Amino acid sequence: MGDQVGRNAFGTSRDDFSKVVKDVLARRVASRCSNPDCRAVTSGPKLESSGAVNVGVAAHITAASPGGPRYDPALTSVERASEHNGIWLCQNCGKLIDSDVLRYTASALRQWKNEAEHKTLKMLEAAVGESNDSLLLALPQLDSSESLLAFANTAIARVGRDAEIRELKEFLQADQVFSWWLWTGSAGAGKSRLAIELCRAVAGEWHAGFLREDSQSAVRSLQPTRPTLVVVDYAAQRSEWLSEALLRLSQRVLSAPVRLLVLERQAAGTWWDTLQRTHRMEESFHVQASQYGLPRELGGLSRPDIRRLIKAVATYAGAELSSTNVEDIADHAEKIDAERRPLFALVATMDWLDGNGVSVDRDAALRRLIARVDGQTAQSVGGFPPARRARNVRTLATALGGVSADVYARLLLTLSPPAGLLPDVYDDFLAVSLDDLLDGVRPDILGELYVLDRLAATGTERAAAVGLLQLAWRADQQAYQAFVERAAGDHREHEQLVHLLDAGDWIESPVSCARMVVDTVPLLQRSDHPALEWIFSRFDTLRESISGQGIEELAVTARFRFANLVLKEGDARRANELFTKALADCDPCWSVRSGILNNRGITRLDIGDRDAAMADFTAVIEDSFAEDEARACALNNRADLHDDDGNVLSAVADRTAVLGLAETTYNRRYIALARRARALWASGDRAGARRDIESILATSDIVMEQKMAARLQRAEWAADSGSPSEARPDLEAVIASARNFDSVERRARELLSTSMGDS
Repeated sequence: MGDQVGRNAFGTSRDDFSKVVKDVLARRVASRCSNPDCRAVTSGPKLESSGAVNVGVAAHITAASPGGPRYDPALTSVERASEHNGIWLCQNCGKLIDSDVLRYTASALRQWKNEAEHKTLKMLEAAVGESNDSLLLALPQLDSSESLLAFANTAIARVGRDAEIRELKEFLQADQVFSWWLWTGSAGAGKSRLAIELCRAVAGEWHAGFLREDSQSAVRSLQPTRPTLVVVDYAAQRSEWLSEALLRLSQRVLSAPVRLLVLERQAAGTWWDTLQRTHRMEESFHVQASQYGLPRELGGLSRPDIRRLIKAVATYAGAELSSTNVEDIADHAEKIDAERRPLFALVATMDWLDGNGVSVDRDAALRRLIARVDGQTAQSVGGFPPARRARNVRTLATALGGVSADVYARLLLTLSPPAGLLPDVYDDFLAVSLDDLLDGVRPDILGELYVLDRLAATGTERAAAVGLLQLAWRADQQAYQAFVERAAGDHREHEQLVHLLDAGDWIESPVSCARMVVDTVPLLQRSDHPALEWIFSRFDTLRESISGQGIEELAVTARFRFANLVLKEGDARRANELFTKALADCDPCWSVRSGILNNRGITRLDIGDRDAAMADFTAVIEDSFAEDEARACALNNRADLHDDDGNVLSAVADRTAVLGLAETTYNRRYIALARRARALWASGDRAGARRDIESILATSDIVMEQKMAARLQRAEWAADSGSPSEARPDLEAVIASARNFDSVERRARELLSTSMGDS
């Protein structure tokens, strides 16, 4: 961390900070940690009546001596020991930055430092610090016709979603003081709009709104004086901070209810593992125990609601539609989007009202809207050069998920973009504000196409687009990767998709770029996608030029995920061959190996080779390098085979082994308990089966939907044993629960109806 004076283990002198420099570094950030996701206070009074204690450190951005983290030989000794090469951190963060130099680069630390000093200055100017009982939340509202597609637009009243609003209100009324819930859905499903409607509906009783970027650090230390609802959108690009916030809030004694409503496309991938802290199971237990329910996927609207939405848009636009017109537009909406997402009902209506004939497909309709937005902007800013600069700002902001003016100003200062590429913060765009441009092109699916189509241009237009995406990567890798993943999910067939992947800095950050590529593979959804050829070619090039650094493991992981695509397509034999080839190049200590073995075992079952499948599952179970989560998966898989063979004792032994693992998730434990209970019941150990059901009900991090399934199982046993009165309390509890699997509730109603008839 660069605090100790003297000579290091290599016998070389260190360029340490003087006491004056340390004091200046601490004072410039008000003695708070400069990590934006920490901001811990690092000094305060001793327990005695006098004196002070300091738990902060002045850390070197580039190392104090050769061999240290981020050492820069180009610096002089004076520069290395100067204030400009230092950053003030708490002791934990001081250790953190030296443990992962690939993530905590010198440029990242300088950005932390600039942001911390900027925030301290704003606090000083306002003569007020952060307040634990006051959290700034935003409730965006846009009513202009140009923003009709934006989720915050309230010009068109909400259509449908009454049941979803009721579900969310029940979430607010849950017994836990702190609780969080993830809602998922594809682009345009209406997640953000639904969250706005909820915030407005409870505004009188709850402090409710969307979390502002500059308020993130305040959430973890929140001590509310009234019920607080925080909506966290774009969760994937905030996963590390959000995971830490969930952990801290789940462990804190709160004086008023706090709810976090988390919004993202899907509950899968690296971000979801990070959020749940799946590799830190003691912490994961706290996070999972405070989860309200399983991720809730938001689907499309009914055909009647689509009609109502079309009529509302037409009325707003001053157009009269016949019933035939409405049906034609509804058909057009379903043609461009079979999921009936509300966004595309809006797009289809605006496309139809354009008067130039309906577009042939979804992207053609979106491009018509993009052309309209670009045309309006060009007219408003007055001329080609300003329009080009405005377009560049929008491109950069879109690739970062939107940025504030403060962040944009710091970006210009720290990244030094090429002259003429981006305007200054104070440039005049006449009728268009810089803040509007910095929001990017919304909604996301429109913005993604906007950026991809810019890459399809030629000459200086394409060069500008590439340069802007490279800047976005340098500014915020996590935000850029989240944008790429959204684009891959929404526009996977766009021919420019690979150029989004190529925009990262493959020379300075090859591992991060490779990881982004690997995470994109499952989103391509088909094994013959042309981007896969580029991906594997890129890995071949990397492996020739770079040794180590995790590239080999990532290359095997990419092949593993490619094989999973083949498996999902139903070609078990080909998938089995691909898994086998990947295993041949897989180091025994790599974590991906157990995943390959588990999935190859599944393919071997599909092709009828049960003995080979059993061998793969056993190999994972006996692998000393396998993580507990992978071992639990293999144990449950092998137990299923034992169940199929009627080998109850072996099946029970494997389920019991799962429960003995310290580092596995609630879902693996639920599967083990539920299936062990069924095996015990079938073998005649009814007391043991009931104990397993009680264990499910008593385990705080097993979610309510799973607990209701366990209650149904117990009720079915009672009914089958001729004791309908014993089944009744469980059946009534299932039916009364606000959180259920549909099939579980349906079966409970059937059983209750039967038991009432029998009684």
